[in-house]
Amino acid sequence: MREWGSEVLTAGAATVAVDVPPGTPMSGYAARLSPSTGMQDPLTVRALVVDDIGLVVVDCCALREATCDKLRAVRPAGVRDVVVTATHTHSGPCLTPGGLGTFAPDVLETGRSAYVEALTSAYEHRIPVTVRYGERRSVGVGRNRRHADLNIDPPVQVVSFDAADHTVATLVTYPMHPVVLSAANTLVSADYVGPLRDEVEAALPGSVCIFAQGCAGDVNDDRHSAEEDFSAAPSPGRSVEAAAATGRTVARAALDALSTATTLRPASTSMRTLDVPLELTVLDPAEVAAERDEWTRLVATLPPERSALYETWAAWADAWLDAPRDSDWSGRVGLITIGDLRIATLPGEPFLAVADRVHGRLGERTLVLGYCDGVSGYLPTADEYGHGGYEVSDAHRYYGMAGPFAPGSAERLADAAVSLSEN
Repeated sequence: MREWGSEVLTAGAATVAVDVPPGTPMSGYAARLSPSTGMQDPLTVRALVVDDIGLVVVDCCALREATCDKLRAVRPAGVRDVVVTATHTHSGPCLTPGGLGTFAPDVLETGRSAYVEALTSAYEHRIPVTVRYGERRSVGVGRNRRHADLNIDPPVQVVSFDAADHTVATLVTYPMHPVVLSAANTLVSADYVGPLRDEVEAALPGSVCIFAQGCAGDVNDDRHSAEEDFSAAPSPGRSVEAAAATGRTVARAALDALSTATTLRPASTSMRTLDVPLELTVLDPAEVAAERDEWTRLVATLPPERSALYETWAAWADAWLDAPRDSDWSGRVGLITIGDLRIATLPGEPFLAVADRVHGRLGERTLVLGYCDGVSGYLPTADEYGHGGYEVSDAHRYYGMAGPFAPGSAERLADAAVSLSEN
């Protein structure tokens, strides 16, 4: 049995690749008409354990709350708590029963085994480390996808866990949808996230790069809107080469941030969580029925990739009209503290301003992660509801939810994360 003093921080990390066979249903675009035809890069499950707190990242679009609950329940003895999150790649298998495409249960089961293997290995291979934190703005790739006149400059943030002779792991976060690859792509891929991790690991031999998605609900790598992904036609500039170039750009910014990183004082790790209930917008059955009829009419008049979207929406409406409609939902918010470093973990797809709200109140050296412990829809800030659009008005159908999250939901989650620092 290894013994470490209370002042010594420990960390371990591991990566497990998951085979995704051709023919697997994919997730991220309702307009994608075919299952996977192969793999561009391996789907991975990556685990980081710091002291007795775990973070596990899966290369998929989303995971359900129930799935994350079940995964946390099988964590190794000695791991006190785990955050389970998704990179949100739109070129991964569909691991969400009831939404985001046709469910691939066999791959989810393989992913569960990979989760246990990665988390156990990371825990068992913990060693004493020091921790460094760095960030850099002017990355140059993140764009607000809803407002062409709004300029944003989110930072890439990096936490490095360094042993005496090598870097054990890096935790990198940057808020940007992995949608460089379009609906025309049928190769399983982590999108830009894969090349990003490869670049960081090549620069730090022996390390594991853990990329955790930020609050990317309204951020793409270019100005294209979510509505532009309603087509499966090939898009100029949205290629494997473009994804690799984007990943390398973010990776080099992360490595640059690491070159001037600050070493944090030794401290133990803690985590607090809170289940936060949120209301859903209550929809009018008559309006849903009328929309269903219009979508059904459009299915017969549009090209296949466009009609696929309306088929999805019409099927959602049929289910919504036939079944009881819940008007509330609960999500898990967490706050991991490593000395004066804070990592807030939020469910769903929060907009970038949600991270700004948390960061503004918790201060510097705060990472705000989205897509954690379950993803069931977009979480726009209250001021965005008047602008409408896919994220506000339509996405709940693809997610299989009873309605959009009500205005104020994103702020409630942000405030809950802040409150965890005050207890």
